[in-house]
Amino acid sequence: MSERQIAIDNPVLPGDHPDPSIVRVGMDYYMVTSTFQYFPGVQIQHSRNLVHWRPIGHVITRKSQLDLTGMPDSFGVFAPDISYYDNKFWVVVPYYHGQPRCTNLLFVADRPEGPYSEAIMLNHHFIDPSIFNDDNGKRYLAFGGGWIHELAADGTRLLGEAKQVWPGTGGSAPEAPHIVKRNGWYYLMLAEGGTFFEHRVTVARSRSVWGPYEPCPYNPVLTQRDPERRIQKAGHGKLVQDPNGAWWMFHLGGRPLTPNGSCPLGRETFVQPVRWTDDDWFIVGEDGAPMDQVVVPFVEGNSTKAYSAVDDFEAGQAMSPDWEWVRHPVDDGYQCTQAGLRMNCKPYIPYALGSTLILTRRWRHFGFAAETQLSFTPKSRGEEAGMTLYRDSDAFLFFAIRNGIGQTSGQAFDVSRRHENQEHEGLYLELEQYVAIHRKSLTRIKLPIEPGQPIWLKITLIAETQQASFFYSLDGITYEDLGISLSVEFLYPEKYTRFLCFTAPRIGIYAKGVYGELEGHAIFQKFTYQYTTKTS
Repeated sequence: MSERQIAIDNPVLPGDHPDPSIVRVGMDYYMVTSTFQYFPGVQIQHSRNLVHWRPIGHVITRKSQLDLTGMPDSFGVFAPDISYYDNKFWVVVPYYHGQPRCTNLLFVADRPEGPYSEAIMLNHHFIDPSIFNDDNGKRYLAFGGGWIHELAADGTRLLGEAKQVWPGTGGSAPEAPHIVKRNGWYYLMLAEGGTFFEHRVTVARSRSVWGPYEPCPYNPVLTQRDPERRIQKAGHGKLVQDPNGAWWMFHLGGRPLTPNGSCPLGRETFVQPVRWTDDDWFIVGEDGAPMDQVVVPFVEGNSTKAYSAVDDFEAGQAMSPDWEWVRHPVDDGYQCTQAGLRMNCKPYIPYALGSTLILTRRWRHFGFAAETQLSFTPKSRGEEAGMTLYRDSDAFLFFAIRNGIGQTSGQAFDVSRRHENQEHEGLYLELEQYVAIHRKSLTRIKLPIEPGQPIWLKITLIAETQQASFFYSLDGITYEDLGISLSVEFLYPEKYTRFLCFTAPRIGIYAKGVYGELEGHAIFQKFTYQYTTKTS
């Protein structure tokens, strides 16, 4: 360890960053996490200090690599693994499609940010593959259940037969296998207990990669037994050694609001110190429990800072890797222009499983304020654009500018007012909540602006109450409160209605059109996100 040290707070990747896999190349660290139905897929993070992580790209950036169209919520890209071999970066991805289960795909690139190759199909087996590169030149693919299969040096195929070498200690869902070699021992780690409150990391070792493996007497080497502690669901860990020789485990976990309660930010990425014992085993964190605060070597730039983000959608520049679409963007649906990010009002069903124009980024705090500036130029009644709070197709909210109100623009007809005119022209601001396909209008006001004029929309979330409020401005200075205070509990992963939810809430922007009609557009000039309280 360096003489200079700094204490940092966990998590190091807050928000929807589950199933971390890490590799060090020289002084640089690279990490990938699960992205499920979002595109681009498999976000790549870079750090030089274990603490401050910056997204630099994605592995899956083309539909030809992996088509997510029709993937149910929380299907698609499960826990990926990143490794480095032969001057290349290797990312293996479990494509969970349910036909009947999972296909493990390999992507290769010369640079960590890509571009990555087309998919190499390795096998149809269990989830959570990872690559182990032995110091004798052999390569292996490990996958859930404690299976190992030899991998060809060029990664194009598997060799021989797979063998289950260690199924774990008897906990449910033995997955997330990772192998490291130290002092002649092969250490095989597994996550057991499922990715819930019984989650844990267990380990076994052998003098041969093929076994037999003996379980660690200190198992589980990482878990949370105290429901009152801040970090829960600790598991799915991978080891990395820093340049000073110290070892660290990066793992997923959650921060529930109450003991055994909901985790609004989903599954996040944490770091823990690793202590090797005299008998060549290891223990993680504080005697096997995750630590809220960790002491790491001081490196310039790794002091913790309040997080904020500003995106001006600069023309000619690729969008920040923080942004991910819900599945694939609709064809010809957006362009980066001199005026900002232009979204064309293309038709799609927001609670279906096809392409969308819903662009999202992760919540990173329990409380935050997010704002966007846009101009909306519709051409057909019923077009809309604005902000979204989004978990998946079963739970989201649209804070939208809408062109026209009435049955022909998508609203229900009130039969009790059948003799009244219910079709109205002009621009309206509307707040709509969608849960299990059912749409509920929370408020609606007529806007005193013309198409193409700028408007600012803002959403704030209070950490202590978990209540969201909604504001708009016509000049970017004075904001009007819509008077709605909405609990965001319906967005929590634990509140799923159809598919078991592995994703967490996001904030974003969107545009949507009308089938068979002329297409208008929205131009988003700016998006800002910042935390709002110290407790976030």
